[in-house]
Amino acid sequence: MTESEAIKICNTIVFATSFSNPQGIPLNTTKEELTEAMRIAIRALEKQIPKKPTYEGDGYAPDGTLIYDTWICCCCDKRYEVDYDDYDYCPNCGQKLDWSDEE
Repeated sequence: MTESEAIKICNTIVFATSFSNPQGIPLNTTKEELTEAMRIAIRALEKQIPKKPTYEGDGYAPDGTLIYDTWICCCCDKRYEVDYDDYDYCPNCGQKLDWSDEE
């Protein structure tokens, strides 16, 4: 099962629990608490889907090309140094990063 498929199922559960209390959930759990728990799970799953960072340049090479020396997390906008801060996940928010187009 992919993260996207799991997110669809969780969204269905959130919708269904607005009408009934599923078995196995503590009886004192409100529908609002269950919905919030599912939304937290969905946000966590969404961070497991790799996303590409954006780049920011602030200078030029001698040949006139822009030098990109900062990459920015697409989820939390935290900035990191290209070639120094090499992570699979953003250290700030946990977003999985997609470096597939990198050389």
